[in-house]
Amino acid sequence: MTTPNDTPDAAVVRKLLEALSDMRVADAMALLSPDLLLELPVRHDGGKPSMQGEAAMKFVSAMPKLFKSLNFTEITVHGSTTSGVVAAEYRSDGRTHGGDAYCNAYAGFFDVKDGKITRWREYYDPVVIANTFKLKVVGLNA
Repeated sequence: MTTPNDTPDAAVVRKLLEALSDMRVADAMALLSPDLLLELPVRHDGGKPSMQGEAAMKFVSAMPKLFKSLNFTEITVHGSTTSGVVAAEYRSDGRTHGGDAYCNAYAGFFDVKDGKITRWREYYDPVVIANTFKLKVVGLNA
């Protein structure tokens, strides 16, 4: 939902999270630049912590293959910083296709240009992902 205080760039970020919550992946993809830089600095499951372009788009579009539902809740979009970055905090409440619960908390930082997200840097708890998908997390599993 857009609020009167949303900047145009903040509204794009809010629309992205709302589209992903509804599993409207095509709508979400329309808000992303084809050259999207997706950064997941805390990713420790063996996957790439940084992806760009086609690889980033493929990663985002794969969400429905992993999750039966993935609702983003408690979305707080702080608007643009003086550098132009949109900061957002959000939580997920989801279910995998296997029925496992997936609840995580995120801090996201988004660069928006001409109504498209060009960079998405997201921080989350990698242990939650590891436990949900039974992954070995480098440096965290015994």
